[in-house]
Amino acid sequence: MSNNFEDKPAERQKMTFKTYREFARKRWDESSLPEGTYARRNVYNNFALLLADQCPWHLVLRTKNGEKVYFGPLFIQMIECAILLKEATPFVQLLGRASRYKRLPSVAVEEALANAVIHFDASLEQDIIIDFNEESLTITSPGGFIGEDLFDVIVSTCPRNPKTSMLLKRLGYVRLEGSGLRQIKGCYTTSGLMPTIMSGSDSFCIQLPSLDNIQKTNHQETEVVLEYLRCNGSGNIVTISRLLMIQVHKMNYVIDTLESENKIMVMGLRSKRTLFYLKPATEEQEDSILQRPGIRSSAGMPDCICC
Repeated sequence: MSNNFEDKPAERQKMTFKTYREFARKRWDESSLPEGTYARRNVYNNFALLLADQCPWHLVLRTKNGEKVYFGPLFIQMIECAILLKEATPFVQLLGRASRYKRLPSVAVEEALANAVIHFDASLEQDIIIDFNEESLTITSPGGFIGEDLFDVIVSTCPRNPKTSMLLKRLGYVRLEGSGLRQIKGCYTTSGLMPTIMSGSDSFCIQLPSLDNIQKTNHQETEVVLEYLRCNGSGNIVTISRLLMIQVHKMNYVIDTLESENKIMVMGLRSKRTLFYLKPATEEQEDSILQRPGIRSSAGMPDCICC
């Protein structure tokens, strides 16, 4: 007999699968249980328990408004939670750009939840905890990584629950093997932010930062770049990035901010862009401009104009 937890006989044998059958009937026009739900003849295994209405493991969603506990088949709990998180995540505008982005990338949310389910250690008898606030989404799942050498792929090549993994792959929530972390990181490639992955002996945690944090993290870099240009007058984007140790993709947001505030002028394209500091006019300079011949301020205009 397999040593895999999913293949071991379930302690609970009297279970129903109404929720799963209804879902399968709508999704695939079938209502039978998937293969591999028996440890031996007429004895359900733990994989069947994961699909049962009586599944003892839960996803627990914590927000500032309280706590929501999901029930039913574990993979359906995951789907319902993913839908709620995507609906509760508003669009945000980044640095005044016309484009709008989800505060939390939907693909990253689905990938993180799917990985938490297919790699959680059900034998620890703990729930999957999801903390959601304006700063980030943090998912903590019982069970550490299977192997340290597979940290970078969130052990997608050898999931702790392979049958659950195959079911989620059929549903489209698990993609190519070994691509979990790459998918999550890819959602943040040009943002200057990065998800945090942590693993202990009995749990692992995935934290997805909110894209709202871009404005917060870029404030310091913006001030540093502006001070450099104030002292040097101008500079190439690659040179400034190297000297100030600011990643190029972060520089793009810094440039957008400074340009929108009319503090710099930008010439050139992409890596050849040169930034020029726009020295603000002093009050004395503004007065001298207004007093030039042919230039009159509104204060110098007559009260009325007669034809």
